[in-house]
Amino acid sequence: MYLGLNAYSHDSSACLIDDEGNIIVAVEEERFTQKKHYSGFPENAIKYCFKKAGITSKDLKGVAVGWDTKELFFNRIIKEYLFQYHPPFYVFKKSLKKLWQLRTIANLFEKRIGKLSSNVKIKFYIHHQAHVASAFYASGFDDAAFLTIDARGEYDSSLWGQIDYKKGIQQKGFLYHPNSIGCVWGAVGEYCGFEPGWQKAGTTMAFAALGKPKYLSEFKNIVKFFPEKDNDWLNVDTSYFKIADCKGEPTEKFEKLIGEPSAISGQYKQAHFDVAATWQEYTQEIVLEKLNDIYNKTKKSKLVMAGGVCLNSVTNGFILEKTPFKEVFIQPASHDAGVAIGAEYLLHQEFNKEKKPVRFSHAYLGPEYSNKEIENELKKHGNLFSYSKENLIHTKVARLLSEGEIVMWFQGRLEFGPRALGARSILASAVDKSMIEKLNITKHRESFRPFAISILEEKTKDWLVRGTKSPYMLLVDAIQSEYSNKVPAAQHVDGSVRVQTVNNDDNGIYYDLIKEYENITNIPLIINTSFNIKGLPIVNDPGQAIEAFIDSKNIKYLAIGPFFVSKKLNNFI
Repeated sequence: MYLGLNAYSHDSSACLIDDEGNIIVAVEEERFTQKKHYSGFPENAIKYCFKKAGITSKDLKGVAVGWDTKELFFNRIIKEYLFQYHPPFYVFKKSLKKLWQLRTIANLFEKRIGKLSSNVKIKFYIHHQAHVASAFYASGFDDAAFLTIDARGEYDSSLWGQIDYKKGIQQKGFLYHPNSIGCVWGAVGEYCGFEPGWQKAGTTMAFAALGKPKYLSEFKNIVKFFPEKDNDWLNVDTSYFKIADCKGEPTEKFEKLIGEPSAISGQYKQAHFDVAATWQEYTQEIVLEKLNDIYNKTKKSKLVMAGGVCLNSVTNGFILEKTPFKEVFIQPASHDAGVAIGAEYLLHQEFNKEKKPVRFSHAYLGPEYSNKEIENELKKHGNLFSYSKENLIHTKVARLLSEGEIVMWFQGRLEFGPRALGARSILASAVDKSMIEKLNITKHRESFRPFAISILEEKTKDWLVRGTKSPYMLLVDAIQSEYSNKVPAAQHVDGSVRVQTVNNDDNGIYYDLIKEYENITNIPLIINTSFNIKGLPIVNDPGQAIEAFIDSKNIKYLAIGPFFVSKKLNNFI
């Protein structure tokens, strides 16, 4: 067994694979702590990995971490601080702390987890190379071009090149911090009133649909793009953005350029919508043009991508349409949690030269709970709701969805990654446009934010404009005009819809649910949003699910395992 970690970075996580390259378990620490984007040592995640596999630390052949301490020291701390970018001292201190935490991780591992065998060491891998590996070795491809984009790794903010099983990662070019698309997303998010901006890129992307890209010329002067350059193909003018610590903030110079100050949350002007729309439009232009350049230089027909910016589902939706690539695999855990997978893949390759891991076919890689564990939690709250055990719970839920009810849905193994994919989801029908407002109230979200859909894979060509498979909810599409008036709640203000395609092989009971809903309504799709509220992470265990259910005053029903739960009248508003 090989253990991979993302530690001391946002979205810390742990992942376990076997000698054949099967991912046994992968889970983010935030799901246990319920602290969103948790960035410490992933203790609970590691312990669950061992519990699931029935092993101890002595059974490991190796431990891999998706951060390289030498790169951190020489490139971020020495080169960047002393000779190049000269970030503020507090950023320098943060970098030193991170370096110290990583260098002493073996001691903490032994203290909290257990001793490793004497011949086993903790190995550190370059962050963006771990991103590359997380996508390629999961893709099932024999070779591919790659592009990674995020806020920053040790020093890189992007890598591109090609990869295969004989030569491994063949890096062709890079971007260095502060030339970072991810950091600019953070600054734009801050300008639009979303804090902290880099964590709200998805919100900013949704916000963009309300504006027009009227500031393209201004942004092209601030963020200069040279698509045909191998290295340094982006240059960010940091007099407009404070991005030393990666969160990103607009400066007064940027506000003067736009003519409006940064938004206060909920108090938006057209300029804020238009800035978001502009950066979304420019991001698409940058990514797609760079991908065309990468194709011309690698001549690979397949593409893999990872890094937080690669979760931009609007841009992703254009890749196959506007580049020559024939196939693309985007790591569903493209954020930093995914480097746990990538680091252990790199370690696995060291032990198993040129061995092709098992293709990544689904993201249901986290904890699951027995009926007994679920019922024990239900019994603790018997005064608040009633429950019954159902043989075909999906049929009952499908009927309720067809009647306009919202249902919280907790089934099987937890998803790995930021998207709910039908294991920990809140579900609703898309036929009533008022459902958007109802769900946003439940989730305490901004009123302009849309919801994704889950659709039967075999119906995508009929119902969607592009109809591309999107099992991990990473692509945006549009409803065919003949059906758009039937599912108004599925669509954003610009007519777009973020899509998860669902099939019988990978999605099990969730597929059965949507199929039954189609049998009732003749509509093969439902709204699917993550099972979480009040800014908390997606729920992991039955106790968290039941607490969220109790706290959601306008949701009456919960389907948790085989148990159908209904609130008593005095606990439902």
